[in-house]
Amino acid sequence: MADKEDAPSTQASTLRNRKTTVEDADDEDTTPVATTTATSISSQDASASTPAKKGTSSARKDSEDDKKKKAAAAQIRRRPQHQAPKSNQIRNLLLSLLIASLGVLLKSVYERFLFPGREITIEQTVGLQGNCYKTAFIPGPSDIEISDQDQLAFVSSDDRSWVKESSFFHRPSKKTSQNGGIYTLSLNQKDGSPKEVKLQAYTSDDFHPAGMSFYRFQDPDTQTWISRLFVINHSHKGDIVEIFDYSSTANTLTHVKSVESNLFVTPKDIAAVDKDRFYLTNHHGMGVKYGRVVEDLAGLALGSVVYYNGKESRKVLESLSNPSGIAASPDATQLYISSSVEKMVQVYNMTADVAQGELVHDVEIWVGGHVDNLSVDKHTGDIYVASHPSYSTYLRHKLGYEPQSPSHVVKIEKLAPENYISQESTQPDLYFFPKSDVPPLKWEIKDLFYSNGEDISASTVAAYWNNDLILGSSMSHHLLRCTLRLEQ
Repeated sequence: MADKEDAPSTQASTLRNRKTTVEDADDEDTTPVATTTATSISSQDASASTPAKKGTSSARKDSEDDKKKKAAAAQIRRRPQHQAPKSNQIRNLLLSLLIASLGVLLKSVYERFLFPGREITIEQTVGLQGNCYKTAFIPGPSDIEISDQDQLAFVSSDDRSWVKESSFFHRPSKKTSQNGGIYTLSLNQKDGSPKEVKLQAYTSDDFHPAGMSFYRFQDPDTQTWISRLFVINHSHKGDIVEIFDYSSTANTLTHVKSVESNLFVTPKDIAAVDKDRFYLTNHHGMGVKYGRVVEDLAGLALGSVVYYNGKESRKVLESLSNPSGIAASPDATQLYISSSVEKMVQVYNMTADVAQGELVHDVEIWVGGHVDNLSVDKHTGDIYVASHPSYSTYLRHKLGYEPQSPSHVVKIEKLAPENYISQESTQPDLYFFPKSDVPPLKWEIKDLFYSNGEDISASTVAAYWNNDLILGSSMSHHLLRCTLRLEQ
């Protein structure tokens, strides 16, 4: 009887234990709950075990659902915490790249346009020259070529008033009302008037001459000497190299051929090395105006040198920084190329392979100014370099925001072997690393002309003849002729 009376109390105690165990399972693992419940029920009556098993199964199911919900909620809470550091890293990386790019851009702008370099602040023309006077009042005389045999100076002339409206800096973007021309100037007459050369067998009415190169050769068939002029024409349809033969008796240029190529992107200057072969410089890799601005500001070296072998064109030098002037040595064994941004003249040796026209670098000559066109004395091999002391002033003057810009001319004198200037390395003489041998200087630089721009502004070319220095500028409307002192 006692056992029967104690049975309900035992069953109630077991159910209370089971309830406690199930309630604790909300914060603990479900496996102990299932084990405890099964053990408790096994010691009871079968009639009581059936509802206990159902309660246990329902509790386990509820606890598993709750666990999944809690795990999902925790995962949702943790997800932003995992993604936030990655997002911050990407943002910081992009910000660092932006700051670095901005620093490089500002450095490039400072060095190219703001840094004065050899800034000239003078009130009048000074230097080593003697008497200077203006002559040949023609628009935009950008390049000069000397013919010793004819005692003439060929001058390319073009009124560059189209620059502001053009989509390009170097050529007009549409047909202009006025063409440029080629002029001759007698070198024997100190103040002679320029004469425009008549173009024969030339049918184009779109002629804007810029860089030129004069080449004289003997015709193998007739044994007569021919004076040939290579001219870069900045046509609004594209850049073309026009080849003419000059007649001194009639003062005419007879058109021989036109050379076109998609490699002529921004041709600046040209150097003839044979009767039908030449090199030319592309001072930028982008032809459009704003592309060139980006190229300059970002410091991109996209300039090139193109070689034409008489049949086809090919690039022989690439990734150059604003190559401007180009000229060949009198014996046609070396090529001189000026870099306006790097402020130097590069010397290259020409190879014997005339089909490919490969060039081998020899030496670089530091000038100090932003160099422009080059001319070579065919008797001595000396190089005459026109440069811009202040590049920022030159650009503002070119765009019409400055009334004038300084001019500078240097002579790079080619020394005879017995006059080479020896050099010593600045490297310390260490025991394991002795001083390296430094080749002697084969060139000597002499300043010939300084000007604040009042007599001639932003000189782009300087040619020498019989102790006279003749300066031209694409932004001026005259030439400047100076008689040098005899010691120069």
